[in-house]
Amino acid sequence: MKINIYSFTTLFLMNRKLIFLPLLLIFSCTKEYNTIGTEILKDDSFETNVENVEVFVSQNLIPPFNTINLPIYQIGELNDNIFGKTSSSFITQIQLQEYDPQFGISSQNEEISGDPLNVAIIEEDEKVQEVYLDIPFFNNRNDRDGDGVIDAFDVDDNDVNSDSDGDGVSDSQERFNGTDPLNPDTDGDGIPDGEDDDTTNPNQGATVYDVDSLIGNYKNAFKIKIQEMNYYLRDFDPNDNFESRQKYFNDNNTLKNFVGEVLFDDEITIDINEMVIYKEDDPETNDVDESEQVDERLSPRIRIPLSSDFFQSKIIDKEGSIDLKNRDNFNLFFKGIYIEAYNFIDPLMMILDLNAAELVINYDYNKYNKNGTDDDLTDDTIDRESKSFKLTFNGNRINLIKKDEFSSDIISNINSSENLSKIYLKGGQGLMAEIDLFRDSQGNDLLDDIKSRQWLINEANLKFYVDRETIELNGGLIEPYRIFLYDLETREPLADYFIDNTQGPLNSDNKTTHGGSLEIDSDGKGVMYKIRISEHVKNIVRNDSLNKKLGLVLSSSITNLFSTELKSPTEFNYIPQSSAVNPLGIVIHGPKPEDQNYDKRLNLEIFYSQIKN
Repeated sequence: MKINIYSFTTLFLMNRKLIFLPLLLIFSCTKEYNTIGTEILKDDSFETNVENVEVFVSQNLIPPFNTINLPIYQIGELNDNIFGKTSSSFITQIQLQEYDPQFGISSQNEEISGDPLNVAIIEEDEKVQEVYLDIPFFNNRNDRDGDGVIDAFDVDDNDVNSDSDGDGVSDSQERFNGTDPLNPDTDGDGIPDGEDDDTTNPNQGATVYDVDSLIGNYKNAFKIKIQEMNYYLRDFDPNDNFESRQKYFNDNNTLKNFVGEVLFDDEITIDINEMVIYKEDDPETNDVDESEQVDERLSPRIRIPLSSDFFQSKIIDKEGSIDLKNRDNFNLFFKGIYIEAYNFIDPLMMILDLNAAELVINYDYNKYNKNGTDDDLTDDTIDRESKSFKLTFNGNRINLIKKDEFSSDIISNINSSENLSKIYLKGGQGLMAEIDLFRDSQGNDLLDDIKSRQWLINEANLKFYVDRETIELNGGLIEPYRIFLYDLETREPLADYFIDNTQGPLNSDNKTTHGGSLEIDSDGKGVMYKIRISEHVKNIVRNDSLNKKLGLVLSSSITNLFSTELKSPTEFNYIPQSSAVNPLGIVIHGPKPEDQNYDKRLNLEIFYSQIKN
């Protein structure tokens, strides 16, 4: 049906009442079109099915990688019967809180020269009293339901009225009352909080933390050694005319030979509770003991005392020196520190928050005190005052990682030209998988056949089943929480990653539709990782995007999309940072597992619709 626009306009000008006629015609045409459109396809015109399409997987070693300025670092060791032993130590430059610092009140030149017009300018004689290194643990403080108990300890993290300690008082009410929601008898008098009319909380104000960055047994004592570095960690590469950043790879263990004075070498134990600092007792207040009063509460951490004599001569006595004038001078003068942990009874790998680490120098000094009488010198005194000076772990940082050779089974996997029965994934200088979608075990390309079927693809998944038999036969593993799939050529995630906006309370809970998170059974053991790649497959099948090879690695953070350079690149030159910093490993079933595990084989699961014939 056609409408003459000229006639319509003319009629409109001649008589506005006639406007309803063409509008009626238009609406009639629209109604007729919609009626016909609803009858083109009936609800039962489509049938929905699922197809399991073969994929081809090969195994690759991850070469040593550049460790400069990774997001997190590890210290300690892991050991298992599948991947062997991995040991990690750490080197870092140190930065001053401020350059050309002034300790005490006056500058060093003022102290030496004095001031005849100001009797308060004196030699301050700064002396170090203590030095300690603080390295906080990463911790989880997420409280999904807001009841005052973090999810890790909440009996029901979706119920604000849950009662985690079973004392008859809800967690939220205990927070309001000031009692301990994780202790059924807060004051220890034998009467549950729900029945006690007189309850005081000795830990009022305390914070409960979930330390989630200790892998292994943290309850046994072990030793830590901290030494001065005698090797300058330069910023730029002289072999490239200082135009590119210097690379320091994780296997550069010769750096351990460039160490000097020992600043600490002793046994420590880890406390995962908050650190409570108490005030010093004031001897002039006889009726109050300030040492029982809390001065500061800190998150769980390692606090290590360091040599006071070393920092007296290295920092405090250098006041006014050119060595403390700027960053470059200071890094040439104090080249950094080396930290290693050893003598573990049981393996322990610590993932530490080195961005928040501090080296604190507490010192005292002479201060001229006029006691409020500027014109009367007879009551003037020289008192000792205290101050703190902080240094940080900014600058170049290096993780040195030493590992055992892989077993013959893993080496056979790497050298195999056949489709794999098992896939080994290991973070760091470990193992990755290379996945070729739409290729079967005989090397045949299946893509043209899939395209010819005219499927309407609804969903596509890769399911990676954990090889429980191999893991249990070898004494078990600490199983990684997430795996990551990406384009090997571009180093970018797949389209499904970018369109997935799901968010959780933690970064590890983000993008759960795209997936890759470990699904566990009722015993807490890993069953499967599932990654949805629907958009990626649609783009290949319907939009003729290239079927590029995909990389599969372990991940520590699904939101970290940075890569780090490899030392000996083969087919790929980079590895995701999130894999480089993950020390764990896992074994999953490949596309050709043993017969008894055939239903757990890796393949591409496609849900599709097609018109019935």
